[in-house]
Amino acid sequence: MWNKIRNADRAALAWGTVALSIVFFLAFNTLVNTVFTSTRLDLTEDQLFTLSDGTREVLANLEEPLDLRFYYSEKFDEIGPDIARHSDRVRELLGEYSRLSNGKVRVEIFDPQPFSTEEDLAVSDGLQGLPFDQSGARAYFGVSGTNSTDDVDAIGYLAPERSPFLEHDLTRLISNLADPEKPVVALLTDLPMQGTQFDQYTPWLAIDGMRQFFDVKFLDKDAKELPDNISILIVAGAHTIQDELLYEMDQFVVNGGKALVFADPLAESMALSGPAAGQLPPPGVGQAAIEPLLNAWGVTVERGQFVGNLDDAIRVGFPNPETGQQVAVDYVAWLDLQGERFSQDDTITAQLQRIVVSSAGAFMSAEGAETKLEPLIFTTANSDLMSAFDISQQPNPIALRDKFESTDTVFNLAARLTGNVKSAFPEGPSEKVLEDVEDDAKKDELRAAHKSASEKPVNIILVGDVDMLADQNWAQVRDVAGERVPVPTANNADFFINAIDNLRGNQGLVSLRGRGLAIRPFTVIADMRQEADTKFRSKEQELLGRIAEVEQTIERLQREEQTTGVLLTTEQQAEVDNFRIEMLDKRRELREVQRSLRQDVETLQRDVRLINIWAVPVLIALLAIVLAVVRRMRRARYHRTVLH
Repeated sequence: MWNKIRNADRAALAWGTVALSIVFFLAFNTLVNTVFTSTRLDLTEDQLFTLSDGTREVLANLEEPLDLRFYYSEKFDEIGPDIARHSDRVRELLGEYSRLSNGKVRVEIFDPQPFSTEEDLAVSDGLQGLPFDQSGARAYFGVSGTNSTDDVDAIGYLAPERSPFLEHDLTRLISNLADPEKPVVALLTDLPMQGTQFDQYTPWLAIDGMRQFFDVKFLDKDAKELPDNISILIVAGAHTIQDELLYEMDQFVVNGGKALVFADPLAESMALSGPAAGQLPPPGVGQAAIEPLLNAWGVTVERGQFVGNLDDAIRVGFPNPETGQQVAVDYVAWLDLQGERFSQDDTITAQLQRIVVSSAGAFMSAEGAETKLEPLIFTTANSDLMSAFDISQQPNPIALRDKFESTDTVFNLAARLTGNVKSAFPEGPSEKVLEDVEDDAKKDELRAAHKSASEKPVNIILVGDVDMLADQNWAQVRDVAGERVPVPTANNADFFINAIDNLRGNQGLVSLRGRGLAIRPFTVIADMRQEADTKFRSKEQELLGRIAEVEQTIERLQREEQTTGVLLTTEQQAEVDNFRIEMLDKRRELREVQRSLRQDVETLQRDVRLINIWAVPVLIALLAIVLAVVRRMRRARYHRTVLH
């Protein structure tokens, strides 16, 4: 038998081997797709294709069946493979949801053809149809769901750009249907979070995200009492708080209420209100309004002081006042915080990757405080507390960089406050608080209900920057068929919703946020630029100083010449010429530094590009060569054995 095989035509054997390999490959894939339907190997850094524990918890706790309808117009396949692959991932994920929920998540798939009953159903479910051609036909790509009480929720368009957040969006949909009763959240703010006339009253994206999970009650700036049955109190950039409301907030926390407090030294987002808003409010007013409560809780803030940091400063372009030339400078008031700047021991921040803040304040424990501050977001030690007045009108990043002096101190930009707190009104409600209460019996009732300290430890989240919630700090917005589709570039909104969920006690959705970002910074290049910028900045300052001396010297000599009528001597003229030569030399040094920076960055980018383009083909070619050599050696060894 083996002799016949060895003597057979080698070409026929080769073709037979190829045919058998194809059959084996197809059989193996069929077996894997049939038997191992739930087995996945996720090699992505953020485990984007692995269902989180939060999703498993939500699915395991479902008490009633939920019906999901997945609408996907096959016409989308004509656009390209990217959207087709995204639709396949949605199908697979929905299948996993159905499997993990033991069938309680029931999935139907529809291909809505134009003017069909499926299209009518998609429209009634709230899906956004995208114009596909000039005939007026629309294509659909979204998910809707209903529960046993006919509550309906939907994702109008499953944008491929939000692929890293697909699990979050789908699990949020299921969570809303499983628990349609939304907790009440009271929000006090002076910022334009609900939009203004200049943006057609478009709410901030963070507010839209919060409304998906909570019943949000905005408090008027003249409000004197909290709404009934609130679960969480949020104070976000409130510049004035009525005494009566401040007392109610105090007693809400003392009686065990949960609070999320933003105390910002400078609310830069007030400028989003438009020209009618005038100038920004004075620095520190957002801290001063809430400071009586902070002090009672054992927390201090440096009013009107923001945290400057050089390690995480955002690079901006700014015209040099001396030369008029546009230069790149690290703006120490705006920070891009990543990875190691977040507490890994707290579920709010453990999975966050990137937070962007603008002129954030810091929190410190007061001397003798009985409460405990647990850092959530913090800086490196290369930080400095700086006056917000320097950036409140016309900020100069270059001058601010020159003022920066590292204090070798780590500052808490966000923290969790725990422990027993005291009331900011130790003597009970003041006469100011009681003056609008006409009934003496009601006044006595308020005095009797007053608590001077909490009986149980409180749970409060403190954040030093409210501007982090503004859209421009964390998301890019795209308009798709009239619907705003946010593509997050930072985890600011994730932190916000995580904090509220954590205070509420719902941990299921916390682990779903921050699993991927649309933009990843090149940290090596950023470090190279900062190192070169430090060198460049010192050279620039040296140059500017010498130029100023030259100008003063020339001006003095020319003034003396005009006053005395005596021409410059040969020595004086030579001195001026030497200064000019020195100035040209220093300009040449600056150009060399800038050229070196560009060369280093361009060299790194070129090397990365070459590796990405050529590394895999070269490795395959080398592997092929090695296999060919090994095969030739084996064949030669075989022939030697046969001949002998």
